[in-house]
Amino acid sequence: MSKIIVLLILLLNINTKEVIREFTYVSDEIKIFSEVVIKKEEVKEEKEKKEKVEAVLKTYHGPITAYGPDCKGCSGITASGYNVKNTIYYHDKDYGKVRIVAADKSLPFGTIIRIKDLDTFDNIIAIVLDRGSAIGFKRKVYFDLLYKNEKSTSSFGKRYATFEVLRRGY
Repeated sequence: MSKIIVLLILLLNINTKEVIREFTYVSDEIKIFSEVVIKKEEVKEEKEKKEKVEAVLKTYHGPITAYGPDCKGCSGITASGYNVKNTIYYHDKDYGKVRIVAADKSLPFGTIIRIKDLDTFDNIIAIVLDRGSAIGFKRKVYFDLLYKNEKSTSSFGKRYATFEVLRRGY
């Protein structure tokens, strides 16, 4: 029993998951303890990631529409050079899986926005990877949300939403 207590004290002072895993199979008590430590680290990492997402740099209110990679005049490659023929998502190193939007040129590629107040959706985290001839803050539409294809955008129409800029550029 005293060996377990000594190992638990040692584990309390260890910061890396790799070392904790070395002790995982010493006994069931150590394994349970190490899983708790790892879970706490995962919760902390998730909280830090969420805090990053919460920082709002600027807010806009305005119209949003939807488009597909097969729209008239579209090639399936965004203005930033990203191929969207088979996806509507981008994997960002900080925000994970995010939707793709076209936006005004004042927002550089890689800008992360949160789209709020859409009728049929939860908040959407999106990344600016495209432009559009009808898209811009001095035009009729502020943002254009990428969909799988042009046919699937018909029910979206034109909506009004709140857009929060969470990060400017990459």
